[in-house]
Amino acid sequence: GRRRPVRTELVKGGFATMRLPCILTIAALLRASGQPRNATTAQARRRLQGGGVTAVVITVHNALASTIDCLEALVATARGSVRLKVVLVLDNCDGPTTASLTTWSRRRGRQDDVVVLTNHSSYSLAANEGLRAALHAEDVDAVALLNSDTVPSTGWLHGLRRVLFSPPTDDDLADAFAAADVDENEMVTATELANYRLHPGEDAEFFEKLKPYDKNGDGALTWPEVCPEATDVPVRGCDDRDWACAPRSQDDDVAGLLPPRLAAVGALSNAASYQTVPWPTPRNRRERRAVRGWNVVALPAGWTPETAARAARLGATGRRADAGLLNGFCMLLSRDAIDAVGLLDEATYPGGYGEENDWAVRARRAGWGLAVVPGVHLFHAKTQSYSIERRQELKLIARENSRAKWSHGEVGLAERLLKRSPHLSLARHVAELQYTGWRAKALAAAPTAALVLVEGGAQPPDWLQNAAAVRRNARLFVRSCVVGAVDVDTCADYLVAPVFDYVVSTGPKGKTTAEAINRCHPNVVHVDGSRQRPSVLDVHAPRVAASQAPRRGAAAAAAAAAMDFPALYHMANP
Repeated sequence: GRRRPVRTELVKGGFATMRLPCILTIAALLRASGQPRNATTAQARRRLQGGGVTAVVITVHNALASTIDCLEALVATARGSVRLKVVLVLDNCDGPTTASLTTWSRRRGRQDDVVVLTNHSSYSLAANEGLRAALHAEDVDAVALLNSDTVPSTGWLHGLRRVLFSPPTDDDLADAFAAADVDENEMVTATELANYRLHPGEDAEFFEKLKPYDKNGDGALTWPEVCPEATDVPVRGCDDRDWACAPRSQDDDVAGLLPPRLAAVGALSNAASYQTVPWPTPRNRRERRAVRGWNVVALPAGWTPETAARAARLGATGRRADAGLLNGFCMLLSRDAIDAVGLLDEATYPGGYGEENDWAVRARRAGWGLAVVPGVHLFHAKTQSYSIERRQELKLIARENSRAKWSHGEVGLAERLLKRSPHLSLARHVAELQYTGWRAKALAAAPTAALVLVEGGAQPPDWLQNAAAVRRNARLFVRSCVVGAVDVDTCADYLVAPVFDYVVSTGPKGKTTAEAINRCHPNVVHVDGSRQRPSVLDVHAPRVAASQAPRRGAAAAAAAAAMDFPALYHMANP
């Protein structure tokens, strides 16, 4: 039947204006990888480094306190080259929530933000209003859909944009080939290719797509056929890869295995289904009773949302995780993809839940890619706007609607891609080490940590012997270990999981050890001579301007905002 009329009002800078239709420098950074269709690498770099504005759409249904936390953390952590515009959609909110949030941007001096007032009582409809408002500005090139109960972390937007606008690499092709090869026989058939692109039953069409690459005519693709190997390629990357594919044209999608552009990217979280680290599902009966489904991971003692984000950055390998779906708590969508794929399907999913899965399926079927960025983590409080019971009800309705719309199992195939991602499995394994035992305590001890490799049989450096003075600095956690001595090497356990922002070698044995992990560690510092104190141990507390004063749970995010994220975003494939 016809939907009841709704009130949609756009407020800019806190005033109704129009109506719409409904601290540290760290050396190693990963170069942007991949090549978008119809864009050169230079154009992609300019787009990333400030050419476009990112609009962050936050749909709100009451839950004022958590929304304020989200907003304060958002503006505190949006630094550097990222240009930010906030679009608040207040959907059928109560009086106090509406009164506070309609004037929030004006109180913060943010004149370009937008507030949209609706009475849909529907996430999908309200989010679409936000998308329309965001895309009304021509300089917006990406839109983030962000839940109001999240706590954005330092550099999250830069990290997501970096991957969204980066062209695909040979590593991404290898990941795609492995994901499509479901039976693991080192061949990809037309059926597997069709399923990978979420076109089940369309084998004939994909048989034609693979023909140009099927050199031996056996009706399937092998790795040498999709990746003719280039020669004289140096070793790079944490996996010691010593190969590269021969050059190909920018718009070559390799029979559909390698979309030239990404439609959207997502992040890790403590509560985001398959994107949850380290434990996506409850570990025991008590946890299952508490969450009724996917896990909501409690942070270790002493951790803040910024600590969890730092752990993810330290654990990141620089590889994106190929995905069939993205959890809707945080999605960064490219404007071009929205133009091509369309808005959320509010007719099929009027109550919310399932609409992000549907959009992801439509994007992949249209030839776009999706990815999770393991180096970005956002804390998600969960259940702030709706009760657990209401969420369960909405999920059941969405599941039935998806089965009716995607009757050939497209959503299930997309979910399998996310579930089987080796990069997400690795992220969960690394996170489990970081979230337990002494490593969790080390990460909680200070915002920065350094491991000093002391030469076996040698006197520790003078500056390290003054450990009490070093450790009084609340901004820095320092540990040392002995390397190179027979039966005395104590460094192995420290280097198993990424906890330290710096590894400092003090002699030839330590340098050998450090160089062996250099490609897989964000920053390795060599010190010549026992009296040379490394400058990385001189850490000063950042100053936070009065305008960045934190509110409620955003304190950690505001304090971390003084750090330069591009220098903190540790990637491993220079």
